[in-house]
Formats: sequence, structure tokens, C-alpha cells
Amino acid sequence: MRSYEEAFSPYWHPVAYSHELKERPLAARLLGTELVVWRTGSGVSATQRYCAHRGADLCAGDVVGEGLRCAFHGWTYGQDGRCVRIPSQPGAPIPSGAALRSFHAAERYGLIWVCLAPQPAAPLPHWPELEDGSAATVALPRLDWNISAGRMVEIVLDVTHLSWVHRGTFGNPEQQEVPPYEVERRPDGLRAQITYPALAPGLEGAPPKVDKTMLTYEVVFPFAARLAFKPTLFFKHTVFAIASPWSEEKMQCFYFASYHPGLRMFPDIFVKSELAILEQDRLVAEAQRPRAHPLDFSGEVHVRADRLPIEYRRGVIALRLGRPVDAPVPG
Repeated sequence: MRSYEEAFSPYWHPVAYSHELKERPLAARLLGTELVVWRTGSGVSATQRYCAHRGADLCAGDVVGEGLRCAFHGWTYGQDGRCVRIPSQPGAPIPSGAALRSFHAAERYGLIWVCLAPQPAAPLPHWPELEDGSAATVALPRLDWNISAGRMVEIVLDVTHLSWVHRGTFGNPEQQEVPPYEVERRPDGLRAQITYPALAPGLEGAPPKVDKTMLTYEVVFPFAARLAFKPTLFFKHTVFAIASPWSEEKMQCFYFASYHPGLRMFPDIFVKSELAILEQDRLVAEAQRPRAHPLDFSGEVHVRADRLPIEYRRGVIALRLGRPVDAPVPG
């Protein structure tokens, strides 16, 4: 079994929203690694957070034409992490050890992504509707939860909890049975469709109404989920939840929705309702044990309705074992 860091370092993970990264360098953390990210003339860069000279925090530095300049002694690092300027001895050769660990960094879908490994194991998720201008987006503040990234994705995929955990938001307590559904295994993830009679929020004081909603779940391993809502009474929209692992027991989730740009009232409705829904999820998820994503199924009992989160966990376990995600795993 590979360590958590070894298994998931070769994948892209978000570390910030694009709107958070402005002219100043920004601190980030991924899989126990402290990072600093900053904008360059050609995109974004990510390196280790602390200066190779005396360990100063480079988040307090400045972005200049040559790269990232430390505020302590002015050492400046280029996009590849190598030191390009030492002001205290401008004529001397720069020591070979004057360099930062640098990492792959990219900006897409309103997120800053980082891959810690020398070579990414997979490309970034492919969500063309977020790039072709056909949809508007609205993001929630980052969700800092004391659970593993896999636990977060599992609760997003778990249709059986909707009628129980989400009472008072959109869950329908009268609908407890989950009809049979199929899960499609893909080389990079999973897909499933489930119909759920959600309670649509009442507008202008009206009571909520039962709204037969088609839920289409799509997973990109290891920790990205796309959930399309197609109701009959409420607005069609798609939710994206990408859990970014700080460690094996803590994560940040970047959570946003895409919607038709003509729905001007959607952002306010979404943010208010989704924060309430996710708080219900957080209370349950943070109380689960273990906080780390289980590596087998021996400590739990499952039923047919759990198939989607079970298939997801099988894929994550396969990654820990270094196997293809569609290969059988123990348990």
C-alpha cells in the first residue's frame, strides 16, 4: 500500500480560487507541503513556501519582473524555483543550492491547480461547459473540513442520505427508498443517474414543492465530482465539488455551480441554500470515524443503494494500491 502522499501527489488538485490570487503571492497547502503561488507574465507558478537562504516566508515577498523576491534579503527566484539574483553579492556566482522546489501549476475553471509530482498521472478534469462561455458560475467560500478528501466526495455521491440529513433544505423525508441504479465505470472515474423527488425551495414565501429531479453524478478520480441537477420546477444547474487534500484527515473543498447566465436570482438563492445544505453534511461527515478514507470495507456493512459511493471507494483504494481504477480490489 502506497502512502497517501505518494498515491495522490501525481494528480492535479486545486489550491486557491483564481479571484484569491491577485498581485501578491498567496500561501497554499497541499498533501502536507507548504506552497507559495504567484502570477507570472505567462501564467501561475508554485514553489515551496520558505526561502532557501534563511527560511523566510515568501508570501511576504513581492512579485517582480524576474520572479518572486524574498522580503528578508531580496533573493529572487524564477518560475522554475532557481535563484536568479542575490543583491548582497551581485557579481558572485549563485550557489547551486540556492533553489526552491517548484511544482506544476495551472489556472483553469476559476481555480489554481498544482501537481506535486514531476509528471502528472492524469490531465485536469475536462469540463468544456466552463470554458465555452455558455454558463455562468458562482462559488462558495472554501470549505475547511476535518475529514479526508475521499470522505467529502463520498458524501456528495451518497443519494441515500438525502432524505435524512437534508430535512428542512431539499431532502424529502417521505422518500426513503432508493430505486435501483447503474454505475458506469470509466478509465478516469464514474458516472451514474438517479431520479430523486427533491423539495424545491418555495419562492416569495410559498411552501416547498416536490420536484422530480434527475441527478447525474460524474466523478474524476481522485477527488473531483460533478453533479448536474435537472428538476422540473426549479432551475437546472450543475454543482462542482473538488476536494483538495491538506493531509489524510483534513481537506479544503472548492465548491461552485454553473447555471444559465439569464438566471439573475440564481447566485443568491444558491449560496444561501447550499451553505445550509453543506453545513448539514459537515456535521455528519466530521463525526464519522475514521476521518481518513477507509482502505477496505471490513468495518462497514453496505446495501445495494450504496453502490455509487462503494464504486468510488474501490477506485480510490485501487489508486492507493497502484492499480487501474477499474481493477478489482480487496474487500
